[in-house]
Amino acid sequence: MEDLFLPGIALTILIGIAYLTGRLADRAHERALVRDEALLSHQYLDSGDAVPDTVSIQQSRMVTGKVVIAEDRFRNLLARLRVFVGGRLAAHEAAVIRAKREAVLRLRINAKGASHIIGLRFQSAEISRGMIEMIASGTALYTDHRPTGGKPASLPDDGVNISHHNLLTELASASMAFLLICWGIYTASGFAIEWAASSISVKDEVAIWSELEPEIIDGHRVGSQRNVFENYLVDLINSVPKEALGPARDYDFDVMIILDSSPNAAALPGGLILVNSGMLDLVESENELLSILGHEIGHYNGRDHLEGLGREIVGVALSAMMFQTDAILTTWVAGWPKLLADRDHSRSQELDADDWSLKILMAKYGHVGGVSRTFEKLAAMQGDHSVMDYLSTHPHPMDRVNRLDDMARERGLPIGETIDLQTGFDNFLKKFDEIPAQSLEFQ
Repeated sequence: MEDLFLPGIALTILIGIAYLTGRLADRAHERALVRDEALLSHQYLDSGDAVPDTVSIQQSRMVTGKVVIAEDRFRNLLARLRVFVGGRLAAHEAAVIRAKREAVLRLRINAKGASHIIGLRFQSAEISRGMIEMIASGTALYTDHRPTGGKPASLPDDGVNISHHNLLTELASASMAFLLICWGIYTASGFAIEWAASSISVKDEVAIWSELEPEIIDGHRVGSQRNVFENYLVDLINSVPKEALGPARDYDFDVMIILDSSPNAAALPGGLILVNSGMLDLVESENELLSILGHEIGHYNGRDHLEGLGREIVGVALSAMMFQTDAILTTWVAGWPKLLADRDHSRSQELDADDWSLKILMAKYGHVGGVSRTFEKLAAMQGDHSVMDYLSTHPHPMDRVNRLDDMARERGLPIGETIDLQTGFDNFLKKFDEIPAQSLEFQ
């Protein structure tokens, strides 16, 4: 969640600064235009090429006026959203009109002394993102009619060609449309990913993952390549009756301990389970340990590991295809529909995986003692419920404790004594006395 909220706070501040500084610059430019237009002599401007019959031409020449105008960052970001969702580019309209007025102002200065400027034309080009070059050109007519003070008879249209909606309103409407489109894309891709994940066999999954991540799965680690505690974890999984593992029984499981203080574990494709050392620090019994491993095995049964990988790939692909790498606002905004689309799905996956913890503990020990103990510790670490819990892809640990306890009670599952972790580990060592002492370094 920090990946969205912390950048969001920073972006809100930066967007606010861009909005305020941009509006100040707009108003300063508008005041300068009004002042300078009033200072120039009255000249007749016409986009047509006809020479007025009422004047006598003494001289004529080609005149131009050029200006390069930069749009503020706020307008640029707003325009990017609008380009994606479609609709009127109101953010650019006012800037283009001001560029036209500035170019005409400079053209009139170049045509000082002319009473008429006919054949008025505009050309524009984008020099770089957010910078527009505007060129106004025309034919200046020097006649027997001398120009007097005042504004010209014609200026670039600033009526129907400019949206008068507040830019903040434009930002809100464009962002909402953008969110809905992204949410639809992520949701639709989720159904496709779910179907694809269920269609891949374990054999194909291992083959594909071995090609994608040869450093992690180059063949399959044997006991001599693991430290002693990793061998203990693998032996604990293998001690569960195969039929109790569900579809995951087809995996040749491997467990890798990651030196990371955060209490977490993850199921990777191919049957590799990652367990952080921070999670092991919380565990006091072998039952708790198997409950954690059983939860990850539950993810394999639900094909959640493949669906999660698929959703990440789709997210990266869509970001690369639809959003430029430096479009910070659009990339951040797109993260919200992805979070909302994944939220309920991920929570359902977590709760289903918790069910497998119950089944696996029951098959191994004949009771489910210790199944919720780790979640109780995580709940104490996380604290009470908060607004952030609503957006989290994982249920609050205490909700999971209550759910596991309720299911055990409803199903009549016994709660027995747990096996101390050191006792379980010692029992494992007794079976494998030939393990070298140096392999015990982790412990």
